[in-house]
Amino acid sequence: MLTEENVKAGFEAAGKRMDGVEMTVSELKRMVESLTKTLREYSKAYLTGRTDTGEKYNRFWPTEKEAKAFGEIFLIAANRKNAGEAVMSEGGVLVPTELSAILIDKLGHYGKYRKNALVLPVGSDRLLVPKVEADLTVYAPGEGAEITKSDMEFSQVGLTMIKMCCLAAVSSELAEDSVIAVGEIVGRSMARSIAKKEDEIGFVGDGTSTYFGRTGICGALLGVDETIGNIKGLKVASGNAYSEITLDDFEGAVAILPDDADDGAKWYVNRKFFFNVMYKLARAAGAADLFAILTDRKERYFMGYEVEFVHAMPSTEANSQICALLGDLSLGAYLGERRQITIARSTDVYFANDQIGYRATERVDFNAFGVGDTTEAGPIVGLITAAS
Repeated sequence: MLTEENVKAGFEAAGKRMDGVEMTVSELKRMVESLTKTLREYSKAYLTGRTDTGEKYNRFWPTEKEAKAFGEIFLIAANRKNAGEAVMSEGGVLVPTELSAILIDKLGHYGKYRKNALVLPVGSDRLLVPKVEADLTVYAPGEGAEITKSDMEFSQVGLTMIKMCCLAAVSSELAEDSVIAVGEIVGRSMARSIAKKEDEIGFVGDGTSTYFGRTGICGALLGVDETIGNIKGLKVASGNAYSEITLDDFEGAVAILPDDADDGAKWYVNRKFFFNVMYKLARAAGAADLFAILTDRKERYFMGYEVEFVHAMPSTEANSQICALLGDLSLGAYLGERRQITIARSTDVYFANDQIGYRATERVDFNAFGVGDTTEAGPIVGLITAAS
């Protein structure tokens, strides 16, 4: 039965128990403080060359080497500053108040041009790559008849290297206080940034300074002729708005793709364009089944071809806009590489500011030559919205 006396007795017992817990915690705290002080003294002794405390160390460590290694680690931890970086957007978020930290990387995946184009190693700042324009002709001469000679037709694809670079400065405090390796974070960011720029140049480069004077696939297709209807590698859509694009338009793009490029062909589109246009058309036609809607499978297909999401491709409608590419990039797009992405670290360049410099560079060039002309389509074709 619950009475006032029982309640009082219970609180008294709980109070005594808490007193015992407080005493235990206090004792543990004193023990930790004592051990910390002792280890600090031992560590300093070994780091300063004093070996008169060796006997004391033998009570803890098998060898002097192990004791000194621990001392170095301990001093670094003991002298480390508390989290004090306040500007989160500039890196302060990497200095947590907890013992562990999780870096959430929300950046997208890039490098689609490099993944699908033909990457050529280059031994100098310029390379001329032979390109087969026409194969040999096959004949069937009669018995004892002379075989007709035929010749292959070649052209050359030029690659002239450009150097793409990233540079960042990180405070020494941030590098020291961060639980996560800042150098690795900066390095990954640089690699993503360069891969992103490669995609922008390779897919939509128009030869302007934004793309370092390089022309990508869309730029090369549009450069065939001023009138988009004359470009054999482009299928003009039914209208200039995404809502006016039809399945017949996509079928028309597939129809102009040369047979030689069929096996390795993919769609290259923006993810938003795929779900706002292509997937809606497939669903309306009854082709997007329940499995495709509910599955966690990342691979996407449209009209039998794999779909590759490319952030650089457009997601907002415009007149005369190449909104979808279809083709085999290995047959019509080159990426020349003189130097792969190289990341370097220096404590000298920003010495006066007590900062660490990180630099990423690569030497590459782009050439999208497989876009056809006004007579026939090349291994890369596209769907373009109407001019108006």
